[in-house]
Amino acid sequence: MYPKKCGECGSRVEESAESIAIDLRGETVDVHGIEHGRCTACGEVYLDVDAAGRIQREAVARLREARGLLTPAEIRDLRTSLDLSQAKFEKLLGTGPKTVVRWEKGTVFQSATADRLMRLLIAEPALADLLSAAESQTTSASSSGANVRSLATRPQAKARRRRQAG
Repeated sequence: MYPKKCGECGSRVEESAESIAIDLRGETVDVHGIEHGRCTACGEVYLDVDAAGRIQREAVARLREARGLLTPAEIRDLRTSLDLSQAKFEKLLGTGPKTVVRWEKGTVFQSATADRLMRLLIAEPALADLLSAAESQTTSASSSGANVRSLATRPQAKARRRRQAG
């Protein structure tokens, strides 16, 4: 459970359900009602693994709601309505591995940009085909040996040559 003595100051640790302030993406969220240990002198908080997970999920849920973002269930419903695995949905949205897993579990919340993109897919599911086609073109261009960096720097090189010639 919790230690009897505080590791910081040596005072007594008691069970508590007082609010705990959690910093999440630059914002502080107060989470209430989760049992934890708290030092009676310095206020150091002790959490078991289960409580730490619940606090994280609760803080994420509060911020998600405050920002008006899609819920984990809404994200899952969208993905399944498009008949996509989590990995394929991540590719479609251009996110990193396991991102959708975390969104659907509620351990993290999506950016406003990802949320807007998913809302567009809810309103117009056919956009998924357009995004898939664009993703396929990007993948085939990178696998065909196209040098994106050299294409991006070509205008600069031309401008340099013009300055040197003139």
